[in-house]
Amino acid sequence: MARHPDRRYRMTAAAATDVAPEILYYMVDDPDPEVRRRVAANPVTPRQADGKLANDEEPAVRAALAAKIANLAPRLDHAEPHGHAEMTLGILDKLARDQLPMVRQVVAEVLKNESHIPAHIVQRLARDIEIMVAAPMLEFSPLLEDSDLLDIIESTPVAGALSAISRRQGVSVEVADSVARSDDTDAIIELLNNPTAQMREDTLDILVERARILPPLHEPLVRHPVLPRGAACKLATFVADNLLTVLAGREDLGEKTMEAVRDAVHKRLAETYGKDNGKAAREAPQVKDSPEDLRHRAIIERELTTARAMHAKRPISEEQIRRSIEYEHWAFVQAALIVTSGSSLEFVCDVLESRHPGLILALCWRAGLGTEAAALVQRDLGHVPPSACIATPGYPLTPEAMGRMLADFADNGVAPHEMPSAS
Repeated sequence: MARHPDRRYRMTAAAATDVAPEILYYMVDDPDPEVRRRVAANPVTPRQADGKLANDEEPAVRAALAAKIANLAPRLDHAEPHGHAEMTLGILDKLARDQLPMVRQVVAEVLKNESHIPAHIVQRLARDIEIMVAAPMLEFSPLLEDSDLLDIIESTPVAGALSAISRRQGVSVEVADSVARSDDTDAIIELLNNPTAQMREDTLDILVERARILPPLHEPLVRHPVLPRGAACKLATFVADNLLTVLAGREDLGEKTMEAVRDAVHKRLAETYGKDNGKAAREAPQVKDSPEDLRHRAIIERELTTARAMHAKRPISEEQIRRSIEYEHWAFVQAALIVTSGSSLEFVCDVLESRHPGLILALCWRAGLGTEAAALVQRDLGHVPPSACIATPGYPLTPEAMGRMLADFADNGVAPHEMPSAS
């Protein structure tokens, strides 16, 4: 079988675990790369044959060998005779220095959680010039001490290295400080999103000050699990309106901190919207004192992020909205209406709270929904009595009339007492 002209026979022999090691050694020189790849992956292939395969010209062969050797290395018995363990580690070291990043990546992925491997291999992989190789070690390896991580941070590592370090379980305060003082915004965001990272209060204060000119830091700071009172109050003075409600809706800041945050929010809103008694004042985000209102707003904000991401990949369909209504996913339906109609969260909330069937129908028309789906929105989100819901295609309103109705409501904040005519 090992000499058969049909490669299928040779492939079967190469993968067999009950074949004599000498035959597998003979098959290392097979002209077919798939046969050699199967020999490389075979756990009973003799180590001398693996040594030859480490120099194979075919990357897939070396990658298969890398996966096998890396899996074997942490469980080696160093008391085994004939230098078997030393030979295995020698092959592992060679593969960890392979010229092809894909092979080195295989080694790194397999070894990332292991603690019984030579430290110099971990150090080499963690400092690799390719992030696909370095990232698994930087994020997971238990053999990397804080001193190693700090040295890597200070040595201008490959792009993405600091982000991988920031995702580590239990990042220490020293490493967190070093990342926070770097110019790597992506890494800082990863650090803030890591609930196990330990951060000093003054480090968070520094990041809050930097966030004034770095908007990407706003949301992760607002949602950070540990937010000191001073940092929370500072954030309330400059984050976007949609994050103000999230900040004011947190339940973990303590009564005094929440009171200070709400004072800062109300002051901010008064400064921003108080000078205009018209449309701008009505569109100001309403920060209510009710924890239930704030929690509901936060839920819609999260669903809005999801809906925007979905709509960017593929427009949200009427069927998706109907199905969400069927499953009573009210927050997502509201978020979908915001995205598909191009309206603000406050405007959509006001339209639904008006309980005006014509207004809600007009909003659904702007969102691209048919009259049947619009009737479901009127009934289930607008709480319009079923008898008053508008569900017939013959409803005498032109798109122009519905557009005027929405514009008037946006300008005046008052729902029409009578249905406008089609003209």
